[in-house]
Amino acid sequence: MKENKGRWTIVLLTCRDPAKDFRLPLAEELHLLGHKVFYIFLKRRPVVIDMDNSHEKRVFSIPKFLRFMRHNFRARKSLLFVNSTNLVFPAMSRMLRMLCGGLWCLDMHDDLLYGRAGLARLKAQIAQTILLGGSDVVVHAAPTLKRLFPMSRHLGNASTVTAIERSSPDWTKILILASVDERLDFDFLGAAATANPELRFEIRGHISKDDSRVKKKVDDLTAAHPNIDYLGPYVNSELPTILGAYAVTLAPYVVSSPLTDYIDPLRFYHCLNSGMEVISTGIPKARDFGNVLYCVGDYAEVGPLVRGLAEGTIARRNSGSTASVYNWKNRAIKLLDIVSGASSGAEGLPA
Repeated sequence: MKENKGRWTIVLLTCRDPAKDFRLPLAEELHLLGHKVFYIFLKRRPVVIDMDNSHEKRVFSIPKFLRFMRHNFRARKSLLFVNSTNLVFPAMSRMLRMLCGGLWCLDMHDDLLYGRAGLARLKAQIAQTILLGGSDVVVHAAPTLKRLFPMSRHLGNASTVTAIERSSPDWTKILILASVDERLDFDFLGAAATANPELRFEIRGHISKDDSRVKKKVDDLTAAHPNIDYLGPYVNSELPTILGAYAVTLAPYVVSSPLTDYIDPLRFYHCLNSGMEVISTGIPKARDFGNVLYCVGDYAEVGPLVRGLAEGTIARRNSGSTASVYNWKNRAIKLLDIVSGASSGAEGLPA
């Protein structure tokens, strides 16, 4: 294939279902910027998508996948791997580097140790060390991750959601959009629901099938509070419909916890881009947004704040949409700037 000057061949590795993956929009924007992009869902039977024909998927066994990768990418000029596989396949990542070469960028979108303890933490630390050792550049999402990885560069998250018109907003319904896990402050949410029986709190998000403890917490919460409902998981294509049904969202994260000190929640970007009012507990990333959203320190603040926003006695902080700033095209351009700087002077790579 004839390669244009400054054009990358980009392989984006992920461990998430494309229907839910927040890195698929990044791959799409890199493709629209004129680069040759392959999106690979890395699992026991890897799925390869050439973004030139994004509706076609090729599924391989591991041996056939490795042969495919070696044949198509070994010694290819201007080759960039963006590794967003968490800690799932560290050995596979290093093997692909040996087989294919290229410049490797590790996507550190969270503290990948995820609050593990004991042997599980040791195994995770080993996996993370393997991944870091096989990376030429590291990018991170939340600015706080710079504390853990001083040599990393800030990339951040974004959303494909744009402004949504709400002609008759229902301020009595509050959306909790989340990956439902230990980062959610169940006690805070329960107390807010008890204090505001006229409000409905509707949870949309995925619960891991292996997390029986969280599933029980959700069941107990909804049983104890008739104005809290769990409405199930969602996929990215459903976001405009879901967000359009609400005027306000609540992000009841646990605070002062390693589980939330290093996260850059996608829900903030989805909701802010859509034009919603966002109320969050005071995790670092929420405070990083400044005056575009409300941070609360106590559940008792939630009801008066929602009522004040509905009545117009409290000023809205998100009067429009943040989509012109928090979009994946901007993130794609920033990523390319970062890796181009890291590759300057390296033979065969765009300067």
